[in-house]
Amino acid sequence: MLAGAAVIETVFTLPGLGRLLVDSIYARDYPVVQAIALFVACLYVALNLIIDLLYPFFDPRVRL
Repeated sequence: MLAGAAVIETVFTLPGLGRLLVDSIYARDYPVVQAIALFVACLYVALNLIIDLLYPFFDPRVRL
């Protein structure tokens, strides 16, 4: 997910997390790289949790 964002933002010169990640890797700014990786991981986990909790709402056959 993040690699795709980095490619799109680099090709079209758009500002964003992907571009910031690429620039931080080239500048060897490891705290920024770690912060972006942590943010993306937390976002991924949170979205999966929300989707799992919404399953019973959309399909009553599924129970928690």
